[in-house]
Amino acid sequence: MPLSGRPSVAPLTAWLREMVEAHDVRCLCIDGPLGWRSPNTDSPHCRLSERTVRAPGKTGLPPDGVKPRTYLGFTTFSIALFAAFLESADWALPGDPAAPSPARVLTECFPTAGWRALGLSPLMAKGRASVADVQDAGARLQVRTGISLEQVRTHDQLQAVVGGIAGAWWAAGRTDRVQLAGAPPIRLDGSWREGYIMIPAVTT
Repeated sequence: MPLSGRPSVAPLTAWLREMVEAHDVRCLCIDGPLGWRSPNTDSPHCRLSERTVRAPGKTGLPPDGVKPRTYLGFTTFSIALFAAFLESADWALPGDPAAPSPARVLTECFPTAGWRALGLSPLMAKGRASVADVQDAGARLQVRTGISLEQVRTHDQLQAVVGGIAGAWWAAGRTDRVQLAGAPPIRLDGSWREGYIMIPAVTT
């Protein structure tokens, strides 16, 4: 996607960079598409990663191959956010064969797939989840992973934790506990295509 056609992601990018530096973040997980579909796969309507994790959104070919259509703004913004970070050699996508060894990794996540991979029922939609539902899901997650959730109280916070678990394990070198769902990222016609969605490795 050409730079001139991107949504304005500069304010969010700047804020995220500040947070990354302040907290020494080594793997930044974004719950949104990192690129478009490659025309050279056997997945005609979405990226292989989306098909693998059963994502509701389908990212097709640029510039507007998105299903459902209501996801178009969200999708183009997310792709632009990834592109803005990846203009710097300090960041790379997992599985990019052309990437140097960067200080930090930028990856796509999908909390619903994270819940499933951990053997837990996904947290219900925000509009339907009560405070008790969030508390119950958090308790199950804490028992399953041993992660302390004392400061996690809201639906958004809990989904962010689940979306970031695989990234935290990746940054800690525990790659055996991480699954890269999809196909390696490639550059094609000026945009990123395919790429992995990082989730916890399936546990038994």
